[in-house]
Amino acid sequence: MPRLGTTEREPMYPFVAVVDQEEAKEALLFSLINPAVHGVLLLGQKGTGKTTLVRSLSTLLPEIQVVELPLGSGEEMVLGTVDAERALATGEVTVKPGILSRADGHVLYIDEVNLLPDHLMDVILDAAATGRYRLEREGISRDFTARFVLAGSMNPEEGWLRPQLLDRFGLAVHVLALQSVQGRGEVFKRAQAFEMDPAGFTARFEKEQRDVSNRLKAARERVARVTISDDLLAKTIEAVIRTGIHTHRAELATLRAAQARAAWKGREFVTWEDIQSVMPLALQHRLPSKDIQHVVTWEEIEEKVYKGGESENRHRNGWIPAPFYRKKKARGKERR
Repeated sequence: MPRLGTTEREPMYPFVAVVDQEEAKEALLFSLINPAVHGVLLLGQKGTGKTTLVRSLSTLLPEIQVVELPLGSGEEMVLGTVDAERALATGEVTVKPGILSRADGHVLYIDEVNLLPDHLMDVILDAAATGRYRLEREGISRDFTARFVLAGSMNPEEGWLRPQLLDRFGLAVHVLALQSVQGRGEVFKRAQAFEMDPAGFTARFEKEQRDVSNRLKAARERVARVTISDDLLAKTIEAVIRTGIHTHRAELATLRAAQARAAWKGREFVTWEDIQSVMPLALQHRLPSKDIQHVVTWEEIEEKVYKGGESENRHRNGWIPAPFYRKKKARGKERR
């Protein structure tokens, strides 16, 4: 599947063939299932597979393509401009749409998002949140539809986005380099196999890709019917408040991602386990700067939530304790 704007068909690395990086995969899937999550920010050093992972989303749904914003893009490239050639040829003043307009209905990917000028980042984030933007150029004022899923990536070593901009991303995930010899060896083997025979390599993962694609389509249809009980809604918001985070976007992202996870799991209701799973992704970039430097876990959030009066608060009013979820996650890590 070619990336939007390309003229030649390019072989795309299958989504399911990316080794490990399960949290990043889930975050991206949740954003496709429920665009109201409002985007995913991938944090990690160069060479950890962030770009490959985002590009591979286009292999899951034929109607979804990945539109990439070139590094160094200016306002005219992002928003659009007057079509000067047509104006000179015909005298008619028309608008040449920008990347935001071309991304409508697709995924907009911004690599090294932290290096983009703040004013452009503001415009892109506003468009991602509202689904439209206004272009005003040389006497022309026109509204464009721009309903896209935003995916950004950045290397924190090159500097962070301002907190106000970080907060506009729904979820954030640290994408870490694999530390096992076996895992890194598998990355090499798959990369080499794909380079030598893209079609043959893709065929190896055809069934798994099809299964994920079908499951994703079903979840996208189901998510609008997923409900959250008032009790669970209150518990989620209380947990966010107890972490010291003030922005409402923290619970909005948590609850919307939890709805997406429930739909992905085949349910039409959110459970506390859904909340526990996605809350670290929603709070990762909203906690104090000393915390966002490393991977935030549910255990850390739980410690903040129950700090001071743990024993009374843990079991009061129906709170579900976390050990079951922690053990489940630990068993999963042991299997890997």
